[in-house]
Amino acid sequence: MPSLRVFPAALALSLALVACQSADKKADKDEVKVVKGVEAVCAAQADVDAAVGQVNGLTPDSTVADAQKAGDKLKDALSALNKAEGQLEKAEVKEYRDQVEIFRKAVDEVSKKKDLTLAAAAEQLKGKAAPLIAAREQLASTTVCIDVVDDSSDDKSDAKSDDKSDAKSDDKSGS
Repeated sequence: MPSLRVFPAALALSLALVACQSADKKADKDEVKVVKGVEAVCAAQADVDAAVGQVNGLTPDSTVADAQKAGDKLKDALSALNKAEGQLEKAEVKEYRDQVEIFRKAVDEVSKKKDLTLAAAAEQLKGKAAPLIAAREQLASTTVCIDVVDDSSDDKSDAKSDDKSDAKSDDKSGS
């Protein structure tokens, strides 16, 4: 009978280990996709440069067919570059999500250990944070995020401060 009690615990432990491994394997696969994406973008950029060179090489003696061929090559190269950049961005986002998930699971595991000090917990999480930070920096280097500023509230506060400034200057001149 004792073996029947151990079986569910062993099964749960093995499933937890498989889940952790699958997240790590998924992250590794996505990292490989990022590397391949970078290679594809670089190759596509080289093709665009070659096509631009062909367009720039056209002379007054070139035929319309030469110009059309050069234009088609440039169009194809730009299309390949756009596709490669899109795939790279997807791979980088997936890699970042995978790293966030791995880190979140590590935080969940550490938070279950109630006897850990904060220093010990931080030390355990430090190794899991490094890949997350690297994935975040990689994603940030290719993603341009802008902050939207609500100018309407600034205009009102500027107008109020201008009114106060005018009132103060009137007080000083009147004295």
